[in-house]
Order: sequence, then structure tokens, then C-alpha cells
Amino acid sequence: MNGLIHLTHDCNLRCPYCFTGAKWKREMDADTGRKAADFILDQVARTGERAVLSFFGGEPMLCFDTMKAIVEHAEVEARRRKLTCLFRMNTNGTLITDEHLAWFEAHDLVFILSVDGNQAMHDLDRVTASGEGSFGELEKRFPAFLEHNPAMMVSVVITPRNVGHAAAGLRYLLDTGFKYLIVKPDVTAPWTRDAVAELERQYNLIGDDYVMRARRGDELYVNLFDDKWLQHTKGAEAMGIRCDVGSSQVSVAPSGKLYPCVRWVQEEQDTVPALGDVWNGFTPDRLAAIVEASHAPKTPCGDCAYSDRCANECACEHYSATGRIDTPSPALCEHERVIVPIADRVGNQLWREQNLVFLRKQYPDAVLAARRAASKAHDPSEAPEERTNK
Repeated sequence: MNGLIHLTHDCNLRCPYCFTGAKWKREMDADTGRKAADFILDQVARTGERAVLSFFGGEPMLCFDTMKAIVEHAEVEARRRKLTCLFRMNTNGTLITDEHLAWFEAHDLVFILSVDGNQAMHDLDRVTASGEGSFGELEKRFPAFLEHNPAMMVSVVITPRNVGHAAAGLRYLLDTGFKYLIVKPDVTAPWTRDAVAELERQYNLIGDDYVMRARRGDELYVNLFDDKWLQHTKGAEAMGIRCDVGSSQVSVAPSGKLYPCVRWVQEEQDTVPALGDVWNGFTPDRLAAIVEASHAPKTPCGDCAYSDRCANECACEHYSATGRIDTPSPALCEHERVIVPIADRVGNQLWREQNLVFLRKQYPDAVLAARRAASKAHDPSEAPEERTNK
């Protein structure tokens, strides 16, 4: 189970697309945090799964001392219960120091960094409370971040405001050394036809850049393409856990209340019923209702040709955009209509070229079998009998 622990509702940035609600100073205390860790460990003890504690906000680094208390408590409790517990964090990175990085390494905490491309793209939306761009100081930390974790994941949000910089922004991140990019459009924003057309143009440029890098042998992951190929070659189950709110994941608010997902932890609005709290556990009827609703067929999808490859699994994202768990945003539909054919074009091109970067990811068993066959063909011990008898 993935326990998403919201340490605070506050943040030092004011990104307009942020889905975690108003920024206000309510922080989780250490006792509530330790109880949240116990709650997650209790859940996985029943199933034999591993526990993942993922720190969220707001900006979780505003509450580093509480994070430390939770991690150190969870480590002790996991050992006592003979359970595996992993630690993750989503952060804007602006508050992380070398001392923090050393502590992360000591406790094997991995963080996903939110960076919207290059400075021109990033500073349009990722601004401070005074409206200033946050890229300048953050960029200075990139070398230390990559030294700490060369396989660091970067989260990028594309909006109607920054879409014109998307290809250049992703190219900058890849050139800087970030090789694993999670790119998401802001589907809660109003996308005009012109903005969607620009999105399609930018995605084609990103696809061409991907082909260039794969041809020269770069190992990279861009979810826009890699996930679509994986869904095509191995089906949706190959993607692992998708949207399973309240079952494989649960969010814990600073107050200790339980919510289905990070998008619903908006306690200043309190429009989504909590599923319980860390002291008393789940409220069974509320949990059953939200799980049933999240698994229901999506109402506008019908027999859409892209339905089995569409990123329409996030019930909480739907709720944020349309107010209904079973109704995706029209912007999401437009995004999928744009990206699937481009992903197929790029994938088909790499397949025709038998590109090893592509094949190793999508058809690893076939690549391994081919290598074994080639090795045997050149191994003297595998030579025909008449040759060995000479």
C-alpha cells in the first residue's frame, strides 16, 4: 500500500495549477505522523504487501523535522513487524540542502522533483508567493540532485500557458541529465483549439527528439511514449497499480483524516467526505462506495478506439476536473487523441529500425533470447561435432 502523507497544506510556491487546494498553515504533528505510519503498516501486515510512505504537501520540506520523526519511527516499526517499508517524496526542490540529501541517502528516501522544463517554461507557472519565477535558485541544485540520484524522476506539467515551450523544456531537462520524465497536461484548465494544436505540434517535436536520443543509445523514459507502448505490447496490467483509491493507496491529511487520493486532501473546502482517520481506521461504507465508483465504467468513453490505452484511470483527476469520478475531463480526451497517434508513430519508427533502446524496454525477453542465440553461434563449445573432431 502507498500511504501518501500530507505533512502540510502550506507551500513556498503558488503554482496556479496545483491540485492540493489553498495554501494555509496547517501542519501534521509528529504524533499524528507516527500514527499514520502505524496505520499504513497495519494495512500491509494483513496483505503481505510492502509499505510505501510518500510525503506530500503543500511542500513537505517545510516540515522536515516531522518527516524525520515519521521515517525513523517507521523504520523501527517495520523491522519489528518484519515488513518492508520504502520512503518517497514529491517536492519542488527549492528547500533541499546538502544536509538533507545526506539524510535522504542514509534513510533511502527517494524524491520526485517537480520542474516544468527550462526557465522560460518553468517560470510561467511555478512562481513564489510574490509572483517571481522559482527556476534560478532551483537550477543551481541540479548537479547535487543528480549526483545524489542519477535516476531521479522529474514531474513536468504542461499548461495552456507554457505549452509553446514544452519541446524545448523537455529537451533541456534531458540534456541536463534528467533521463526519466513524467509529463502530465493540466486537464483542469480550459484548453482552446489553438492550444491543443500547439500541444500536438510540441508532442511531435518531443517525439522526434526521443528518436534522436534512442538512435544514439541514450537510456531514457518519457511516459508520454513509454507508457503508451507498454500498454500496447503488454496491456493495461503491465502498467502495475493504476487507480485503486482506498485499496492500494490512501492519502492522510495533516489532521490525520483519510482521503482516497492526493487531489482530495483539501480540508479548507471539506467537500469530499473523509474515509475515516488514522486513529479509528476506515469507515467501511464510505470506503466501499468510493472503491465501487472508481471502478465503474467511464461514462463518455463507450467504444472509443483509444479506451484501452487512455490515461483515464485517475478517478480523483476526473473529480477535480468535472466533479464526477466517472467522467474524464474533455481536455484529457483531447490530450489522448493527440498523443496516441504520435506515440505510435515514434514506436513504429524505432521498431522498423530495430532500435535496441526501444526493444530492450518493450520486448526484453526477445532481446535476451536473440543475444543468447548469437552467443551460442560464436561459442566454440557449441560448434558442430564434425568441427570439434578435426
